[in-house]
Amino acid sequence: MSCVKVENLTFRYDLRQDKQTIEDVSFTMDPGEWLAIVGHNGSGKSTIARLLVGLLTPAQGHIYINGTKLMEETKWELRHQIGLVFQNPENQFIGTTVKDDVAFALENLNMPYEEMKQRVDHALEKVGMAAYANYDPSHLSGGQKQRVAIAGLLALHPSVLVLDEAMVMLDPASKQEVMAILHELKEHHQLAIISITHDMDEAEAADRMLVLQQGKVVETGEPAQVFQSGAQLEVPFIEQLRRKLKERGSTIPGSYMTEDEMVRWLCK
Repeated sequence: MSCVKVENLTFRYDLRQDKQTIEDVSFTMDPGEWLAIVGHNGSGKSTIARLLVGLLTPAQGHIYINGTKLMEETKWELRHQIGLVFQNPENQFIGTTVKDDVAFALENLNMPYEEMKQRVDHALEKVGMAAYANYDPSHLSGGQKQRVAIAGLLALHPSVLVLDEAMVMLDPASKQEVMAILHELKEHHQLAIISITHDMDEAEAADRMLVLQQGKVVETGEPAQVFQSGAQLEVPFIEQLRRKLKERGSTIPGSYMTEDEMVRWLCK
């Protein structure tokens, strides 16, 4: 069964205008799949993120999380199953220590202390932040803050994680750390990840891409297919390099290459 099913989603912010922000968007996701949603500013990417977690209500269409329809009566229950990470993790901090912050949502559920402590410890271990449990979140680096924000959602045992430009404020090293953690969670815990991003290097790491243009899906497929098709997107750095080498007469392959494929070709 699909963990996320979106059917004919339509939404607009200004009801006085005919133009839809999101128009007839449909897609499904399986457990353990990474979907990157990309597009230019104003294409509707972040609107989809907010619709998925019930922060906005669609004008038409339906969203199902693990077979349950998202609506007013179910959205609080479903928010335990799908979590949203924003680009600035400080906007999500509540507690005075890292462990208090991760425990905040569990306390609101009146969870027994021993179970809550076990979940908090486990979530912090998953993101490599157990040693910082008693730190003040405001004293952490950008990458560490983002990991704590992710831990706060993992403690709820979600099946889907939505990243709304969550890497944009991270330096390259921190971004690499967070990406590695997310891939581990995806592979070993079957966590489904939806990445809303402008970063094509981040999108290239996904299993599948969905390209939005003016609120409509104009293309979907594996990253290699999307970038090779000539979609109006900035391609990842490795693909830019491949094209430059090809223009200068190199014998490099004429089709899209991943970073690993490029490294193997250069080392031949």
